[in-house]
Parts: sequence; structure tokens; C-alpha cells
Amino acid sequence: MKRNIIMIGVFGLCGAVTSAQMLTPSYAQDASALPANVPPPGSTAATRPKGVGVVAAPPAGFNPLTASPAARAQYAIPPMPDPRVAPGAYDRWQKAVAGPAKRAVAPVLTQTNIFNGPAKKVGPSVPSGTANNVITATSSNWSGGSVINSSNPFTLEAIIGEFVVPTAHQAFGSCTEEDYSSQWPGIDGNGSGDVLQAGIEVDALCSGGTTTGFYSAWIEWFPFDEVRVSSPAIRPGDLVYVQVWNTSPTSGLAYFYDYSTEVSAEYVLTAPSGTKLVGDSIEWIVERPGISAGLATLTNYIDVPWSYGVAWNYQAASPTFYFDGQPPAAGTYEELTMVDNSGLGISSATFESYNFLWFQDFGSACGRTGAPPC
Repeated sequence: MKRNIIMIGVFGLCGAVTSAQMLTPSYAQDASALPANVPPPGSTAATRPKGVGVVAAPPAGFNPLTASPAARAQYAIPPMPDPRVAPGAYDRWQKAVAGPAKRAVAPVLTQTNIFNGPAKKVGPSVPSGTANNVITATSSNWSGGSVINSSNPFTLEAIIGEFVVPTAHQAFGSCTEEDYSSQWPGIDGNGSGDVLQAGIEVDALCSGGTTTGFYSAWIEWFPFDEVRVSSPAIRPGDLVYVQVWNTSPTSGLAYFYDYSTEVSAEYVLTAPSGTKLVGDSIEWIVERPGISAGLATLTNYIDVPWSYGVAWNYQAASPTFYFDGQPPAAGTYEELTMVDNSGLGISSATFESYNFLWFQDFGSACGRTGAPPC
């Protein structure tokens, strides 16, 4: 069934967060001031999409490292990890929010007909045999790691993913029209019908034997479709920091920092009508997204090093921290391998350390048979 494409309207920032974390209206970017835009490949329109807005930078002189939690929330600074419990996460947060960041005055938001949806499981989940609380599963659209904890839902959660943007290729020896991939951290989707997420799109477009890469940051609260954002501009090889958090069951924010260009950007999202965050899972994912009626062909990304991944219930007095490469003390960690349309594996992640995932593609994704990665 063909999905409806959202093409009109801009969500205002007022009412997007709880009263304790209300954004100051004077710092909300007026979306009507955004410049005209020619849609890049995969886009459907240059009109402003519904459900998202731009968050402007804090005032000059504002120091997020010395500001109170309430002041940081007032200007929608991403939640701070506890430096005593998670010093590595704090170090990355500190660099991302307090570095010499530059912000675009008016980022362009472009609606697409691409969607990064919930996990589509193929077959049952089974114990991994390598660690307690770890299971393995296959999915037609997700690869990576997901923590599931239905007994203690992720009701107010923050999640960080830090990774190097891969170079887009098509399967070696092939030239099809368009291949797609998405790298993202998010909340929900492994057992629920919604996903709050933000990430990087890495696509390979081939014509006449020549392959061109397309790269873009994006935000999405599924079942809305993906919205591309022009800031930060993304290049292969960039090291990017993405933090996503929700402030209520229907309000969330996404923060990007590109270490390679020192550009930051922040966006506010509201859930589609009738949708609420369930808190069933958190995840660090490489996905082959859906386009209109079906799943795209996965870009031959070769590999993606995720140098850090962490999530925590940021408003709790004693937060619980989950890392992307470590079995959780509570709940279940699910290792997901992506399969192609023939049910054969094409993308998976390997634990390198408690907070380091190494993604690789293989099989039909790179034009080779068997398990060895590209």
C-alpha cells in the first residue's frame, strides 16, 4: 500500500516540550524565513514538513558547562550525562555542546518519501550463547544493537550515537538507479509502531556506469516520513555526534554536531497525531529504509565504525546507563542482522568494546556471495 506523503505545514515550537523544559519563543527559528530549496534525489517537495522545527542557538555568552540543568533545558541543550558514572559519554557531550560550533541561520528542511520504520523481524529471536541477556535476531530492515526492557520502559530517555560517515558505493559490479542506507540512534521501534530518531542518510546513485554518493542529515518521528535537514552538511569521512531525547510521550529533540566541520544544529519533533512514545526499546542502527511501498536496496557502505553509543533516563535521580556494545544489567540486548529479499544476511554489527560497534555489509549488499564482509 502506498504511504501518504506529508507535504504541508510547519510545527510551531510552542507546546513542543513540557513546561519544565519550555523553549524560549525568542529562540525559536521562524520556519517561514527558511529559503527556497530544490529537492535533492528522493525528495518529494520543498514545502516545509509537518511535525518538525528548528531550534536556534543559545544567546551569546551562554556556557552549557556551567549552566544549571534548568537553564540548559530552557535553551534545549541536550541532556548531560553524569561525568562520574559515564565519563566517556560526558567527554563527548562536552565536546559536542561546548566546542566552537557554528550554526546555519536558516537550515532547509525537505520532506521525503523515505521512512526509517520499526524493526521488521524475520524469524524468532534466540539466545546468543555468548552472554547473558543477549539474543540474536534477523530483520529485513535493521542491523545493529537494541536494548529492550518492557518492565522498565524508556519513558524519558536520551541516546547518543557517534560514528564516522561511510562512503556510498553500489554493490561491486552493479549499477542500479538508487541504493539507500541510514545510520541512526533512536527510541522505540523494536516492538512498537513508532520510532523517534535522527541520523545520516548515505545513498549511492548510479547512471551510465558512474556512481555518485548523496549524503544528508535527517530527522523523523515515524510514522511521519524522513525530513532531510541541510545543517550540518554531511561528507563521507566526517565524525558526527547525534543525540536524541524526548521531553514527553509526544515531544522530542535531536542535536547534531559534526566534529569535522565544527557545525551544530538542533531540531524539535512532535509525534504524529495519535502516536505516543512507548519506551519499549533504544537502538543504534544501520538500516535499509523504506521508500513508498517497499524496502530500498541497501547501499554498499562497506563499514561504519560507531565509536560511542550510550543511552540513559536523564531525569532520574540515579540514571541507568546502557551502552551500545555491552549486555544490559536489566532488560535484553538484541543483536540484529539485516537480510536481503532472499533472506540472506547483508549487514551486521560486531561488539568491539562495551561502547564500540563495528558495522559491516556483506553478501548481495557488496556483490559477493557468502559471509565475508566487503
